[in-house]
Amino acid sequence: MKKTYINIGILIIIALLFYGLCTTVVLQGQISVVMLFGKPVKVMTEPGIYLKLPYPLHRVDKIDGRLTILQPKPAELLTSDKKNLILENCVCYRITDPILFMKTVRDKKGLEVRLTDLLTSHTGLLLGVKELSDIVNVDTSKIHFRAINDELTELMRKDGEELGIEVEKVFIKRIMLPQQNKLAVYDRMRAERDRIAKKYIAEGEEKALEIRAEADKKSRTIIAEAEREAAIIRGEAEAEAMRIYGEAYSKNREFYRFLRALEAYEKMFNDKTVIILDESSPILKELFSGGKVER
Repeated sequence: MKKTYINIGILIIIALLFYGLCTTVVLQGQISVVMLFGKPVKVMTEPGIYLKLPYPLHRVDKIDGRLTILQPKPAELLTSDKKNLILENCVCYRITDPILFMKTVRDKKGLEVRLTDLLTSHTGLLLGVKELSDIVNVDTSKIHFRAINDELTELMRKDGEELGIEVEKVFIKRIMLPQQNKLAVYDRMRAERDRIAKKYIAEGEEKALEIRAEADKKSRTIIAEAEREAAIIRGEAEAEAMRIYGEAYSKNREFYRFLRALEAYEKMFNDKTVIILDESSPILKELFSGGKVER
């Protein structure tokens, strides 16, 4: 009985040794690469338990197959107008070809060094053809962030294919200004704001002139129309007056002449007018001669 227990114990130990030396476990989101004398010979991507030869014949390198975000240290770069910018980028990638990855960069640390160098190089080239106002501007329509991010993503994606990875997205996370550039940027922002304010003021003044001109035009049209109507009314009134005068004249010519004379005197004189007339004056004759007025 004792010998049976010993045999069972030996079998358990052998099983544990076999499990530890000849199997490997692949977890969810993990990639295992079996290396034979330093060369990759097998890739395991599905979760589970796999058989392998004992170490050192087989060595298993485990790689994170999930989406990884690399955030390199900020890099100071130069724009086309000789302005320095400090940029902090992010690269989102995942390993898709473990064997190529192992052959080119060996491990994650080597990959991050390579990606950082490539990202700094590409970003420097893209910024080298952009002015500071294309990156930092109060007018958001003039900022080329999206175009720069898209170009960086495309360039890094091509490089990633040669490293066994798929680059999902590259974007500029943060932009900082060196101390010596901050004042220049603030001055430019103030100048841009002043330019926009002057533009709005000029547009407002131009609109005001247009409104005033339109109002003056309408005013002149209304006045001209009123004067035209007034002239028509005056003409009609004068015609009516002439008709009445004509009827009066035809009925009593002497009275008509007398009435017209009074109207003429009223227009000629006022309450301060002093005149000296001879008694033979036609005016006195009309007023004091007691001339007959036919009815």
